[in-house]
Order: sequence, then structure tokens, then C-alpha cells
Amino acid sequence: MTTILQLTQEDLRTEIRNCLRESIAEIRATPDLEIPDRVTLKEACEITGFSKSQIYKMSMLHQIPGVHCGKRRIFSRNELLTWVAERTISVCSLNAPI
Repeated sequence: MTTILQLTQEDLRTEIRNCLRESIAEIRATPDLEIPDRVTLKEACEITGFSKSQIYKMSMLHQIPGVHCGKRRIFSRNELLTWVAERTISVCSLNAPI
């Protein structure tokens, strides 16, 4: 049996807000949401701090981790983060006596 409800516009808005709040609460309560490992060129720029042109150049010279897929270059978030960490110099080591 189907039930048909008549709601005012304001009641409908209230119901939609309640549904959205419940959905958002469920999403926030979900443990360990996995971030996709594949990143876009823009995200690769944000992770490395390099411009698009620098990423393209380093990519062509195989100086940065990534794979070719046709004409596209695909980057792994984990590989880029590891790559950046390996090339990061801490401030403490710069101030240490030689």
C-alpha cells in the first residue's frame, strides 16, 4: 500500500534538512574512509609544491614517480608523499655543526 503525504514547502525543506543531517552524521561516523591513491595533476602540484610545467618536465625526464597511460600521466598519492619526504631536509640538520 502506498501512502501519499501532503507537505507544505517549509515542511518539505525541514524533512530534506533532517535527511541530509542524518546522512552526514552517518558518513562522519564511518571509520577509515579510504582516500583514492590516484591523484590528478593539480593534486600532484599541491603535494609536491611544483607548478604544472615543472611536473610535466620532471615527468618526461622520469624524475618524479608516476606512470604513463596513453597520453596521460597518473600519479600515486603514496608514492608522491614518500618521494617528497625523502627529499625533505629538516631545519635541525641545516643548523647542526659540521
